Amino acid sequence: MASQQGHALLKVASLNSWHGLNGHGSMLFGQLESRTERVARLERQVACLKSLSADVILLQEVNPLPFRAHWYAQKLNKSVEYVPCNSGIKLGWGPPGNLNEGLAILLPSNWKYEFLGRKQLSGSFRLNPLRLSAIAHPFLSFQIHESRVATAIRVAIPESRRVDGYQGRHSVLIAVAHLHVSHAQTKDNEQIIGRAVAEGRLSKDDERKLVRHFREANTRRMTETDQLLSWLEQLRLPDEPALMAGDFNCIPSSSPFQAIIRRGWYDLWSESGNSEDAIDAATWDPPRNTLTQRVKNFSHSSGRGSAAISEVLAEADNVPRRIDFMFGHPCRSHPGSRGFELGAAGKLLSLSRFGFITGNPLTPESMQCKDFKPYKLRDEFNASPGDDSNFISDHFGLIAEFGIAQ
Repeated sequence: MASQQGHALLKVASLNSWHGLNGHGSMLFGQLESRTERVARLERQVACLKSLSADVILLQEVNPLPFRAHWYAQKLNKSVEYVPCNSGIKLGWGPPGNLNEGLAILLPSNWKYEFLGRKQLSGSFRLNPLRLSAIAHPFLSFQIHESRVATAIRVAIPESRRVDGYQGRHSVLIAVAHLHVSHAQTKDNEQIIGRAVAEGRLSKDDERKLVRHFREANTRRMTETDQLLSWLEQLRLPDEPALMAGDFNCIPSSSPFQAIIRRGWYDLWSESGNSEDAIDAATWDPPRNTLTQRVKNFSHSSGRGSAAISEVLAEADNVPRRIDFMFGHPCRSHPGSRGFELGAAGKLLSLSRFGFITGNPLTPESMQCKDFKPYKLRDEFNASPGDDSNFISDHFGLIAEFGIAQ
């Protein structure tokens, strides 16, 4: 489908911006990159996002809040709404001192929108962060376990982006979420476990622990998915189109993904005609993305006390996979239409990845991940040395364009 006179009505980007922490520590979490590397990476990240010219940007792992959210807004000349996800114990300040991460939505400063709030998807008891503007430290929280949240806005499509004569809704519901981080029970993981047991690298007792851990992780994400979808169904106005994106930490064959599809959402990657090849589609790609290699190489909490379990988890993390998604829910003004429709009668034009820098100066073309041929010739997925300065995050992002269906 092509846009009217090549004009896109709406461009939306989603990216796990990566906090660069390893999740271990008390007063401070360990860091997977130096301060110099982090500053350089964030500048590359901003340059990339600028070059994409997205109207709405949905970010995960924005850290530390509130500073980083406002930093993005200033650098990109956008308005911003943000919500905390994981912040630890805070009374103005508190441990972990370098963790205060969450979600952010950036959009043009002159666009009208309604902030629809924050939805707790999972996590033990915590005192939700409050904005204490009088002391300029916006967080008050009590949290000792991982938490997962979502946030949403209702955006009014500007008149300049609308279609003449269209009488439908001129708003779109846009949400961003970040689901539980842990391995799930998949065919790939079952094969990895089976091979480790057959080779004597994993005991039967450790196998049972891993299988139980995988199932529990999947169950938690299923609960989070149900919470997320039920919340958006309550927020969504009759006949209003909706867009949902983020890091869902599951794959298309998983139960959470299938539950999303069953409840009326469309996977826009597939809707746009993209390949499902493991390399072409992967947004988590340790063999290729050297920043992702750093993340997978630290010991996961579920592997503590067992070198064998840690080894299997690292092997499971080395499998390229698509875990970042954009889902669309049509407004159904035209029930016979299967395409994603915005309030301005827009259609999905394209959806592609970004985040791998192939050239200089930075352009939208240089950000796309289209140079996989040399990598696809390799016989197996083995990590290899690479240039960290080629990447802006440990995930690849997604950029979608919506226009007019002919």
